[in-house]
Amino acid sequence: MRPIKHIASLLALFSFTGLSCQESINSTVLVCYGKINPDSVRNYKYVILESEQFNSFDVGLMKESNELILGYISLGEVSANRNYFDLLKERTLGKNEIWDSYYLNLRDSTTKRTLLGLVEKIREKGFDGLFLDTVDAFGPWGPSSNQANDYVSLLKEITEQFPGIHLMQNSGIALLPKSAPYVSSLALESVVTDYDFGKSAYRLRKTSGFNERVKELTEVDEQYDLSIVMIEYANTKKMANRVKNQALNLPWDYFIGKIDLAEIPKY
Repeated sequence: MRPIKHIASLLALFSFTGLSCQESINSTVLVCYGKINPDSVRNYKYVILESEQFNSFDVGLMKESNELILGYISLGEVSANRNYFDLLKERTLGKNEIWDSYYLNLRDSTTKRTLLGLVEKIREKGFDGLFLDTVDAFGPWGPSSNQANDYVSLLKEITEQFPGIHLMQNSGIALLPKSAPYVSSLALESVVTDYDFGKSAYRLRKTSGFNERVKELTEVDEQYDLSIVMIEYANTKKMANRVKNQALNLPWDYFIGKIDLAEIPKY
C-alpha cells in the first residue's frame, strides 16, 4: 500500500487531487498519508501514517486517544521522492516502472544502515511501530525473491535493536513461515474489493476470489499468532456500505478508503 509520494506518476492517470486522509466507516483502523490534525484522530486500534508528516508532539497527542500509531516504511523499494534516495540510487537493483520506484538491495550495507536509521527516526518520534510495505518484492514471485532471507534478517535486527516494536507486515503471506516470529500483525489489501488499475475502477471481488482470500486469511489466523487487518477500497457510500457489510461478517479489523489514500471519502 504505497503512499501518495510513491504514486506520483499515476496521479494524472487517476485524476486524484488533494492531500488529506481517509477514515473508514465505523472502523478500528485509520490509514492516512496526508497531514491531518492529530487531535482529530481518536479511538482507533491502528493508525497508519506517513511519519514524515508528524513530529513527536503530534504522535504523543495521538497516542493518548488511540492504541497503536504505526509509521510507514518501504523495505522492498524506494521512491525517487524520498529524501534518502540519493544515498541509495546507485545501490538499487532495477526500476519498477509501474510505480516509478527502485528495488532495494538489502544485502548492501549502506542500504541496510539507512533503513535502520529510518526506523530509529520513526521510533524517536514516538511511533509504536512500523507498517512494512512492498514486502511482496521478497515473495516467491517477486523481483527480489532471492532476498527473502535478507528481509527476515532485517526484521530480526529491527526487533533486537528496538525491543517491543510493533511490526505490521503488508501482504507477503508466503513469507510468514520465516517472518512471523518478528511481526505482530498482518495487513492484506483487497479482500472484499478488487480495484482495477487498468480501468481506474472500483469494484467488489467476485465470490470465488473473495472466498479464496478469506480462506487464505483464515489459514494465517489458525497458524500464526498475528492480528489481521483488511484494507479495502471504495469510492461511494453505497459501495463502502456493501464492503462494510461483508467485512463485519469477518473476524478481522478493517479499513475502507479511496485508492490513493489521500482524500477523506465523501461517502
